[in-house]
Amino acid sequence: MKSSAAIVGGGIGGLAAGIALGRAGVDVTVYERAEEIRPLGAGLSIWPNGVNALRALGLDALVDAPGITKGGGALRRADGSSLADFDPTVFVERYGQPLVGLHRGTLHQELVDGLGRDRLVLGAEVESVAEGVLRLADGSEIHADLIVGADGLNSTVRSEILGDGDPVDSEIVAYRGVSAWDQPVPDGEWWGGESIGGLLPLPQGKVYWYLAHRGDPEPQAIARLLEQYEQPLPEVVTSTPVGEVLCHRLYDREPVDSWSRGTTTLLGDAAHPMLPFLGQGACAALEDAVELGRAVASSDDALQAIESYEAKRVRRTAGLVKGSRKAAKAALLPSAAGRRVRNALVSRVPARVRLRQLDQVIAPEGALA
Repeated sequence: MKSSAAIVGGGIGGLAAGIALGRAGVDVTVYERAEEIRPLGAGLSIWPNGVNALRALGLDALVDAPGITKGGGALRRADGSSLADFDPTVFVERYGQPLVGLHRGTLHQELVDGLGRDRLVLGAEVESVAEGVLRLADGSEIHADLIVGADGLNSTVRSEILGDGDPVDSEIVAYRGVSAWDQPVPDGEWWGGESIGGLLPLPQGKVYWYLAHRGDPEPQAIARLLEQYEQPLPEVVTSTPVGEVLCHRLYDREPVDSWSRGTTTLLGDAAHPMLPFLGQGACAALEDAVELGRAVASSDDALQAIESYEAKRVRRTAGLVKGSRKAAKAALLPSAAGRRVRNALVSRVPARVRLRQLDQVIAPEGALA
Protein backbone atom coordinates (compact mmCIF):
# COMPACT_ATOMS: atom_id res chain seq x y z
CA MET A 1 0.00 0.00 0.00
CA LYS A 2 1.97 3.03 -1.27
CA SER A 3 -0.17 5.88 -0.06
CA SER A 4 -0.47 8.81 2.32
CA ALA A 5 -1.42 8.87 5.99
CA ALA A 6 -2.30 11.71 8.33
CA ILE A 7 -1.89 11.02 12.05
CA VAL A 8 -3.61 13.26 14.57
CA GLY A 9 -1.60 13.53 17.78
CA GLY A 10 2.13 13.69 18.38
CA GLY A 11 2.28 11.65 21.58
CA ILE A 12 3.87 8.24 22.00
CA GLY A 13 1.25 6.37 19.98
CA GLY A 14 1.04 8.88 17.14
CA LEU A 15 4.79 9.18 16.69
CA ALA A 16 5.25 5.41 16.87
CA ALA A 17 2.52 4.97 14.25
CA GLY A 18 4.28 7.51 12.05
CA ILE A 19 7.50 5.51 12.25
CA ALA A 20 5.72 2.20 11.59
CA LEU A 21 3.79 3.55 8.60
CA GLY A 22 6.88 5.23 7.22
CA ARG A 23 8.74 1.92 7.40
CA ALA A 24 5.81 0.40 5.48
CA GLY A 25 6.41 2.83 2.62
CA VAL A 26 3.63 5.29 3.42
CA ASP A 27 4.02 9.04 2.99
CA VAL A 28 3.11 9.97 6.56
CA THR A 29 2.68 13.25 8.44
CA VAL A 30 1.88 13.68 12.14
CA TYR A 31 -0.23 16.70 13.15
CA GLU A 32 0.14 17.91 16.75
CA ARG A 33 -1.82 20.81 18.22
CA ALA A 34 0.94 21.85 20.69
CA GLU A 35 3.14 24.68 19.46
CA GLU A 36 6.39 23.12 20.63
CA ILE A 37 7.94 19.79 21.60
CA ARG A 38 8.42 19.57 25.35
CA PRO A 39 9.59 16.62 27.50
CA LEU A 40 6.32 16.22 29.39
CA GLY A 41 5.32 13.52 31.85
CA ALA A 42 7.21 11.41 34.33
CA GLY A 43 8.31 7.77 34.10
CA LEU A 44 7.13 4.70 32.23
CA SER A 45 7.45 0.99 32.84
CA ILE A 46 8.06 -0.55 29.43
CA TRP A 47 7.26 -4.23 29.81
CA PRO A 48 8.75 -6.90 27.50
CA ASN A 49 5.91 -6.55 24.98
CA GLY A 50 6.59 -2.81 24.79
CA VAL A 51 10.32 -3.45 24.37
CA ASN A 52 9.50 -5.82 21.51
CA ALA A 53 7.50 -3.05 19.89
CA LEU A 54 10.32 -0.53 20.28
CA ARG A 55 12.70 -2.96 18.62
CA ALA A 56 10.22 -3.47 15.77
CA LEU A 57 10.25 0.32 15.31
CA GLY A 58 14.05 0.31 15.01
CA LEU A 59 14.68 1.81 18.47
CA ASP A 60 17.02 -0.91 19.73
CA ALA A 61 19.60 1.70 20.74
CA LEU A 62 17.14 3.20 23.23
CA VAL A 63 16.45 0.00 25.16
CA ASP A 64 20.06 -1.20 24.91
CA ALA A 65 21.65 2.10 25.97
CA PRO A 66 24.12 2.04 28.87
CA GLY A 67 22.41 2.90 32.14
CA ILE A 68 18.94 1.72 31.13
CA THR A 69 17.38 0.21 34.24
CA LYS A 70 15.89 -3.28 34.17
CA GLY A 71 13.25 -3.95 36.79
CA GLY A 72 11.43 -6.88 38.31
CA GLY A 73 8.01 -5.56 39.27
CA ALA A 74 7.67 -6.55 42.96
CA LEU A 75 4.51 -6.14 45.04
CA ARG A 76 5.16 -4.94 48.60
CA ARG A 77 3.35 -4.22 51.84
CA ALA A 78 3.38 -0.65 53.15
CA ASP A 79 6.42 -1.50 55.28
CA GLY A 80 8.36 -2.55 52.17
CA SER A 81 8.32 -6.29 52.82
CA SER A 82 7.69 -8.40 49.75
CA LEU A 83 4.32 -9.94 48.89
CA ALA A 84 5.43 -11.19 45.47
CA ASP A 85 8.41 -10.44 43.29
CA PHE A 86 10.06 -11.31 40.00
CA ASP A 87 13.77 -11.51 39.37
CA PRO A 88 14.53 -9.22 36.39
CA THR A 89 16.20 -12.13 34.61
CA VAL A 90 12.88 -13.99 34.54
CA PHE A 91 11.46 -11.53 32.03
CA VAL A 92 14.32 -12.06 29.60
CA GLU A 93 14.23 -15.83 30.04
CA ARG A 94 10.46 -16.09 29.59
CA TYR A 95 9.64 -13.28 27.16
CA GLY A 96 12.95 -12.58 25.46
CA GLN A 97 13.06 -8.96 26.63
CA PRO A 98 13.52 -7.08 29.92
CA LEU A 99 11.22 -4.67 31.74
CA VAL A 100 12.87 -1.27 31.42
CA GLY A 101 12.29 2.11 33.03
CA LEU A 102 12.27 5.21 30.82
CA HIS A 103 11.43 8.85 31.30
CA ARG A 104 8.43 9.66 29.12
CA GLY A 105 10.25 12.68 27.74
CA THR A 106 13.21 10.54 26.67
CA LEU A 107 10.97 8.08 24.84
CA HIS A 108 9.05 10.92 23.22
CA GLN A 109 12.21 12.58 21.91
CA GLU A 110 13.53 9.28 20.54
CA LEU A 111 10.25 8.80 18.69
CA VAL A 112 10.42 12.32 17.26
CA ASP A 113 13.94 11.62 16.03
CA GLY A 114 12.88 8.26 14.62
CA LEU A 115 9.99 9.82 12.73
CA GLY A 116 11.97 12.80 11.47
CA ARG A 117 11.19 16.37 12.49
CA ASP A 118 10.11 17.16 8.93
CA ARG A 119 7.23 14.70 9.31
CA LEU A 120 5.83 16.46 12.38
CA VAL A 121 3.61 19.55 12.02
CA LEU A 122 3.14 21.53 15.25
CA GLY A 123 0.37 23.99 16.06
CA ALA A 124 -2.09 21.99 13.93
CA GLU A 125 -5.42 21.66 15.74
CA VAL A 126 -7.94 19.34 14.10
CA GLU A 127 -11.55 20.55 14.17
CA SER A 128 -13.29 17.81 12.19
CA VAL A 129 -12.77 14.64 10.19
CA ALA A 130 -14.50 13.45 7.03
CA GLU A 131 -13.66 10.49 4.83
CA GLY A 132 -10.07 11.07 3.79
CA VAL A 133 -10.04 14.70 4.98
CA LEU A 134 -8.82 16.48 8.09
CA ARG A 135 -10.07 20.03 8.63
CA LEU A 136 -7.82 22.18 10.77
CA ALA A 137 -8.71 25.14 12.96
CA ASP A 138 -6.93 27.51 10.57
CA GLY A 139 -9.36 26.50 7.79
CA SER A 140 -6.95 24.29 5.84
CA GLU A 141 -7.77 20.76 4.73
CA ILE A 142 -5.47 17.74 4.72
CA HIS A 143 -6.26 14.90 2.33
CA ALA A 144 -4.94 11.42 3.05
CA ASP A 145 -5.65 7.82 2.11
CA LEU A 146 -5.51 6.82 5.79
CA ILE A 147 -6.31 8.92 8.86
CA VAL A 148 -5.23 7.79 12.32
CA GLY A 149 -6.60 9.37 15.48
CA ALA A 150 -3.90 9.16 18.15
CA ASP A 151 -5.07 12.26 19.97
CA GLY A 152 -5.51 10.83 23.43
CA LEU A 153 -8.22 10.40 26.01
CA ASN A 154 -10.51 13.19 24.79
CA SER A 155 -9.90 12.44 21.12
CA THR A 156 -11.45 14.77 18.58
CA VAL A 157 -11.18 12.06 15.95
CA ARG A 158 -12.98 9.55 18.17
CA SER A 159 -15.74 12.03 18.85
CA GLU A 160 -16.16 12.57 15.11
CA ILE A 161 -16.25 8.91 14.07
CA LEU A 162 -17.77 7.17 17.12
CA GLY A 163 -19.53 9.93 19.05
CA ASP A 164 -19.68 7.78 22.18
CA GLY A 165 -19.42 10.51 24.77
CA ASP A 166 -17.04 11.19 27.61
CA PRO A 167 -14.49 8.85 29.19
CA VAL A 168 -15.40 6.99 32.39
CA ASP A 169 -14.25 8.60 35.65
CA SER A 170 -12.62 5.92 37.85
CA GLU A 171 -12.75 8.25 40.90
CA ILE A 172 -9.04 7.46 41.36
CA VAL A 173 -6.42 10.19 41.57
CA ALA A 174 -2.75 9.65 40.73
CA TYR A 175 0.24 11.77 41.73
CA ARG A 176 3.48 11.28 39.80
CA GLY A 177 6.96 12.69 39.80
CA VAL A 178 10.64 12.13 39.14
CA SER A 179 13.27 12.63 41.83
CA ALA A 180 17.02 12.93 41.57
CA TRP A 181 18.34 10.04 43.65
CA ASP A 182 21.89 8.76 44.01
CA GLN A 183 21.12 5.65 46.10
CA PRO A 184 19.72 2.25 45.12
CA VAL A 185 15.97 1.90 45.64
CA PRO A 186 13.77 -1.20 45.58
CA ASP A 187 11.50 -1.09 42.54
CA GLY A 188 7.89 -2.21 42.56
CA GLU A 189 4.53 -1.26 44.04
CA TRP A 190 3.65 -0.71 47.70
CA TRP A 191 0.10 -1.56 48.84
CA GLY A 192 -0.96 0.61 51.75
CA GLY A 193 -4.26 1.38 53.42
CA GLU A 194 -6.61 2.67 50.71
CA SER A 195 -3.69 3.86 48.60
CA ILE A 196 -0.75 2.50 46.65
CA GLY A 197 2.69 3.83 45.83
CA GLY A 198 5.44 2.78 43.47
CA LEU A 199 9.08 3.35 42.57
CA LEU A 200 10.91 2.73 39.31
CA PRO A 201 14.61 3.57 38.88
CA LEU A 202 15.37 5.56 35.72
CA PRO A 203 18.68 6.25 33.97
CA GLN A 204 20.97 9.10 35.03
CA GLY A 205 20.37 8.84 38.77
CA LYS A 206 16.62 9.46 38.79
CA VAL A 207 13.64 7.62 40.22
CA TYR A 208 10.05 7.73 38.99
CA TRP A 209 7.41 7.52 41.71
CA TYR A 210 3.63 7.45 41.89
CA LEU A 211 0.85 7.45 44.47
CA ALA A 212 -2.82 6.68 43.84
CA HIS A 213 -5.98 6.73 45.94
CA ARG A 214 -9.72 7.12 45.58
CA GLY A 215 -10.82 10.70 46.13
CA ASP A 216 -10.39 14.18 44.74
CA PRO A 217 -7.23 15.74 43.32
CA GLU A 218 -5.52 17.57 46.16
CA PRO A 219 -1.70 17.68 46.17
CA GLN A 220 -1.73 18.43 49.90
CA ALA A 221 -2.99 14.85 50.40
CA ILE A 222 0.44 13.46 49.48
CA ALA A 223 1.90 14.04 52.96
CA ARG A 224 -1.04 12.24 54.57
CA LEU A 225 -0.77 9.29 52.19
CA LEU A 226 2.96 8.94 52.82
CA GLU A 227 2.50 8.54 56.59
CA GLN A 228 1.64 4.86 56.16
CA TYR A 229 4.74 3.94 54.14
CA GLU A 230 8.24 3.08 55.29
CA GLN A 231 11.32 4.57 53.69
CA PRO A 232 12.56 5.07 51.04
CA LEU A 233 9.19 5.79 49.37
CA PRO A 234 8.33 8.93 51.41
CA GLU A 235 11.81 10.41 51.03
CA VAL A 236 11.91 9.80 47.28
CA VAL A 237 8.49 11.40 46.82
CA THR A 238 9.25 14.48 48.89
CA SER A 239 12.52 14.98 46.98
CA THR A 240 10.53 16.13 43.95
CA PRO A 241 9.93 19.91 43.92
CA VAL A 242 6.25 20.62 44.56
CA GLY A 243 5.87 22.44 41.25
CA GLU A 244 7.01 19.34 39.36
CA VAL A 245 4.48 16.93 40.88
CA LEU A 246 1.80 15.84 38.43
CA CYS A 247 -1.76 15.29 39.67
CA HIS A 248 -4.39 13.62 37.48
CA ARG A 249 -7.77 12.01 37.83
CA LEU A 250 -7.78 8.64 36.04
CA TYR A 251 -10.20 7.71 33.28
CA ASP A 252 -10.83 4.87 30.87
CA ARG A 253 -13.55 3.81 28.43
CA GLU A 254 -15.71 0.77 27.86
CA PRO A 255 -14.15 -1.41 25.14
CA VAL A 256 -15.85 -1.23 21.74
CA ASP A 257 -16.11 -3.79 18.94
CA SER A 258 -14.68 -1.38 16.36
CA TRP A 259 -12.89 1.97 16.59
CA SER A 260 -12.80 2.74 12.87
CA ARG A 261 -15.03 4.30 10.23
CA GLY A 262 -14.12 4.04 6.58
CA THR A 263 -10.43 4.81 6.18
CA THR A 264 -10.17 6.49 9.59
CA THR A 265 -9.06 4.52 12.63
CA LEU A 266 -7.89 5.09 16.19
CA LEU A 267 -4.84 4.13 18.18
CA GLY A 268 -3.57 4.27 21.77
CA ASP A 269 -5.62 6.21 24.33
CA ALA A 270 -7.94 7.48 21.60
CA ALA A 271 -8.96 3.86 20.94
CA HIS A 272 -8.65 2.12 24.32
CA PRO A 273 -7.71 4.33 27.29
CA MET A 274 -6.97 2.18 30.32
CA LEU A 275 -6.13 2.66 33.97
CA PRO A 276 -2.38 2.38 34.71
CA PHE A 277 -2.63 -0.56 37.11
CA LEU A 278 -1.13 -3.09 34.68
CA GLY A 279 1.47 -0.65 33.35
CA GLN A 280 0.31 -1.28 29.79
CA GLY A 281 -0.93 2.07 28.45
CA ALA A 282 2.23 3.07 26.58
CA CYS A 283 3.06 -0.54 25.72
CA ALA A 284 -0.36 -1.05 24.14
CA ALA A 285 0.00 2.13 22.07
CA LEU A 286 3.39 0.94 20.82
CA GLU A 287 1.91 -2.45 19.95
CA ASP A 288 -0.92 -0.70 18.08
CA ALA A 289 1.57 1.24 16.01
CA VAL A 290 3.57 -1.81 15.01
CA GLU A 291 0.48 -3.84 14.09
CA LEU A 292 -0.98 -0.96 12.07
CA GLY A 293 2.29 -0.69 10.16
CA ARG A 294 2.31 -4.42 9.50
CA ALA A 295 -1.30 -4.40 8.34
CA VAL A 296 -0.69 -1.53 5.93
CA ALA A 297 2.50 -3.14 4.61
CA SER A 298 0.56 -6.35 3.88
CA SER A 299 -2.34 -4.81 1.94
CA ASP A 300 -2.88 -2.48 -1.00
CA ASP A 301 -6.29 -1.49 0.36
CA ALA A 302 -6.74 0.83 3.36
CA LEU A 303 -10.04 -0.75 4.42
CA GLN A 304 -8.51 -4.22 4.43
CA ALA A 305 -5.51 -2.95 6.36
CA ILE A 306 -7.76 -1.40 9.02
CA GLU A 307 -9.80 -4.60 9.27
CA SER A 308 -6.62 -6.61 9.79
CA TYR A 309 -5.32 -4.11 12.35
CA GLU A 310 -8.54 -4.23 14.37
CA ALA A 311 -8.61 -8.02 14.25
CA LYS A 312 -5.23 -8.01 15.99
CA ARG A 313 -5.87 -5.23 18.48
CA VAL A 314 -9.53 -4.86 19.55
CA ARG A 315 -9.79 -8.05 21.59
CA ARG A 316 -6.26 -7.74 22.95
CA THR A 317 -6.75 -4.20 24.23
CA ALA A 318 -10.24 -4.91 25.60
CA GLY A 319 -8.61 -7.51 27.83
CA LEU A 320 -6.07 -4.97 29.04
CA VAL A 321 -8.76 -2.37 29.80
CA LYS A 322 -10.78 -4.89 31.82
CA GLY A 323 -7.69 -6.33 33.48
CA SER A 324 -6.54 -2.86 34.51
CA ARG A 325 -9.90 -2.21 36.17
CA LYS A 326 -9.66 -5.48 38.09
CA ALA A 327 -6.11 -4.66 39.15
CA ALA A 328 -7.22 -1.22 40.37
CA LYS A 329 -10.02 -2.78 42.41
CA ALA A 330 -7.62 -5.27 44.02
CA ALA A 331 -4.97 -2.64 44.75
CA LEU A 332 -7.37 -0.09 46.28
CA LEU A 333 -9.66 -2.17 48.46
CA PRO A 334 -11.53 0.09 50.92
CA SER A 335 -11.76 -2.51 53.69
CA ALA A 336 -8.82 -3.22 56.03
CA ALA A 337 -10.06 -6.78 56.46
CA GLY A 338 -10.27 -7.18 52.70
CA ARG A 339 -6.70 -5.92 52.33
CA ARG A 340 -5.44 -8.43 54.91
CA VAL A 341 -7.13 -11.28 53.06
CA ARG A 342 -5.80 -10.01 49.71
CA ASN A 343 -2.24 -9.80 51.02
CA ALA A 344 -2.42 -13.27 52.50
CA LEU A 345 -3.68 -14.72 49.23
CA VAL A 346 -1.14 -12.90 47.06
CA SER A 347 1.76 -13.97 49.26
CA ARG A 348 0.75 -17.63 48.91
CA VAL A 349 0.47 -17.72 45.11
CA PRO A 350 3.30 -19.87 43.69
CA ALA A 351 5.73 -18.12 41.34
CA ARG A 352 4.73 -20.36 38.43
CA VAL A 353 1.09 -19.28 38.81
CA ARG A 354 2.06 -15.59 38.96
CA LEU A 355 3.99 -16.03 35.73
CA ARG A 356 1.03 -17.65 33.99
CA GLN A 357 -1.10 -14.70 35.09
CA LEU A 358 1.52 -12.32 33.72
CA ASP A 359 1.55 -14.22 30.43
CA GLN A 360 -1.99 -12.99 29.81
CA VAL A 361 -0.80 -9.40 30.06
CA ILE A 362 2.52 -9.60 28.24
CA ALA A 363 2.22 -12.47 25.80
CA PRO A 364 -1.31 -13.78 25.21
CA GLU A 365 -2.08 -15.65 22.03
CA GLY A 366 -2.06 -13.20 19.13
CA ALA A 367 -0.07 -10.48 20.94
CA LEU A 368 2.85 -8.78 19.28
CA ALA A 369 5.75 -11.19 18.77
